Amino acid sequence: MTTLLRWTLIVLGQAPLPLLHGLGWLLGSLLWLLPNGFRAVTRRHLELCFPERSPAERERIALRSLIESGKAVCEAPAIWFGPERRLRRWIKDEAALRILRTAMAGGRGAIMLTPHLGAWEIASFFCSQAAPITVLYKPQKGVSDGVILQGRSRLPEVRPVPTSGGGVKGLLGALKRGELVGILPDHDPPEESGTRFAPLFGIPANTMDLVGKLAARGGTPVWFITAERLSWGRGFRYHLERAPAGIDDPELSPTALNQGVEACVARLPEQYWWSYKRYRRRPPGAADPYVNLS
Repeated sequence: MTTLLRWTLIVLGQAPLPLLHGLGWLLGSLLWLLPNGFRAVTRRHLELCFPERSPAERERIALRSLIESGKAVCEAPAIWFGPERRLRRWIKDEAALRILRTAMAGGRGAIMLTPHLGAWEIASFFCSQAAPITVLYKPQKGVSDGVILQGRSRLPEVRPVPTSGGGVKGLLGALKRGELVGILPDHDPPEESGTRFAPLFGIPANTMDLVGKLAARGGTPVWFITAERLSWGRGFRYHLERAPAGIDDPELSPTALNQGVEACVARLPEQYWWSYKRYRRRPPGAADPYVNLS
């Protein structure tokens, strides 16, 4: 089964990006037209997070978000298993790379935060041009885990480590060597990993405190990076922003982390993965935002 999945992704990965994004457009359009949980969660999030926007504007963002999510799914095989020459062309962005190298000039490495926005699967490959990068990932269930792990580690400069004690040790080791660390900051992390509730679009969200602990250990700079997906399969553009003040304070870090996520989403709200149930864990007594979805 693993071999079949791997070869399926390899074959899909050879397809041109415009074709894959066309398939993603079709998938996202079907998710918009047919009743399903992804559409319902997307709409609910936009109601909660963008109450100041008109219903028509929220519907426009919802449609585009589902289409962009479809593109993210369909482009993943090309990023993981497509021709390496093409991948290296996609991660070529000299202006963004200069910013990243400047961020690392102090010799303390850097923590790179990539929300579920745009083509987040390609961000670690872009960063690996500046230095080796150790990326924290959540292991998947079933046969897909090994295949996805193989795709995410296709370049030798990228090393995925699991969300476990051993994985955190791997992150610390990378920072001690002056290398890069990559983390998805907008997961709903398990409480045993160290979390607290902090506002995200004004709503309490269960948020990791790992970034603050890592940054505080050695004054490591923290940056947000997003890979904007260009239209018509034209590739990707990279945006880097310094994390908000307080990110290196373990007490203030969760709030600063979510402020940084909000700033990234504000630039490209249509490319955010709004269908992910970010607010599943609630503070005591808080209402479940996902009840009565339709």
